[in-house]
Amino acid sequence: MGRPRAEPVAVLAAGAVTPLGADVDAFWSGLVTGADGISRIERFPVDDLRVGRGGEIKKLRAVRREAPGRDCRASRLLLQAADDLLARAAPEAAPDRVGVVLGTALGGVEQLERAVGPGGGLRQAAGGLYDAPAHALARRLSARGPVLTVSTACASGASALGAAADLLRAGAADVVVAGGYDILCRFVMRGFDALRSLTRDRIRPFDRRRSGLLLGEAAALVLMVRERDARGPRLGRLLGHASASDGHHIAAPDPHGRGLELALRAALAEAGLGPAEVDFVSAHGTGTPLNDRIETEVLKRVLGARAQAVPVNSIKGGLGHTMGAAATLEAIMCLLASRAGVVPATLGLEEPDPALDLDYVVAAPRPLRPRVSVSSSLGFGGCNAALVLAGEDA
Repeated sequence: MGRPRAEPVAVLAAGAVTPLGADVDAFWSGLVTGADGISRIERFPVDDLRVGRGGEIKKLRAVRREAPGRDCRASRLLLQAADDLLARAAPEAAPDRVGVVLGTALGGVEQLERAVGPGGGLRQAAGGLYDAPAHALARRLSARGPVLTVSTACASGASALGAAADLLRAGAADVVVAGGYDILCRFVMRGFDALRSLTRDRIRPFDRRRSGLLLGEAAALVLMVRERDARGPRLGRLLGHASASDGHHIAAPDPHGRGLELALRAALAEAGLGPAEVDFVSAHGTGTPLNDRIETEVLKRVLGARAQAVPVNSIKGGLGHTMGAAATLEAIMCLLASRAGVVPATLGLEEPDPALDLDYVVAAPRPLRPRVSVSSSLGFGGCNAALVLAGEDA
């Protein structure tokens, strides 16, 4: 039996803090102008690491002394993103009908580092719980509905938006603030350094010289309601989502991309769409030799005869891989591209790999107003997720 078409969910507004700036406007401006948010990491020691660069947010806004989670960097990123979101749109529902769904690869892990370090204790350990930043955000929003944290590694931001849509469709909430976050900390950097996943070059998605990724930190949020309940202007709609597992390896993706293909096909089915309706793909595009090859091959299978006609980009070149925030940022980018009529270029892609033959957006932003966009995400452990999004006028 095929997957039934789902009710669209409206995305009213977005908020973010990224290496490109303090809000969504700076994020979008940086993408369109080709700004590079990668720099040497300054907040903790990196001299003993192979790679000491990443998408670090150099300055956060001051928070009130009584702000929830003010001592936790992950919570502070979320609170700043929430301030940006609330300046654009606020939840209009009773507190017990407002939910929060966040995706993260590593939660408040830096707090656990502090807990076992000099002067650490239970206070820091409590902040290291995976759901602690989500509850700090819920307190900021006065949200008393469902508060969920999902972790599907680097697909977490997509999984969170999908779970939020499901809560709305099920009637468990009337408004959901959803998104993703992760921070740079020494624990995370040492782990990726040990895996030899980080490049000493720049991130080069789909480039023949690609040699690995760089990490970044960010928080990204969207305000979601059922389409039939949406009033006034909106950013766009989430038409479909799906997740699937490779069941292959703890770190490496399935070399045939079967889980990603399942997720993409199921998300399109939930949206009631086929390859002919897809105008643009926001790729995971990490700049690793394996990911970019697998993702290209999967997109060719899913899009079929139209594969070479659908523009594809990756935004990780200027941000780093922001882990739990990545897919939410990419979804926001898709909706902003539809609004602005331009798709950002793939920073770092200068010499296309001849074996990867899709229509990658290179060199400069491309004039295009995608009505329907697809975003694909992969994560450690075999996690795969896909989103199908439509602009406000689609």
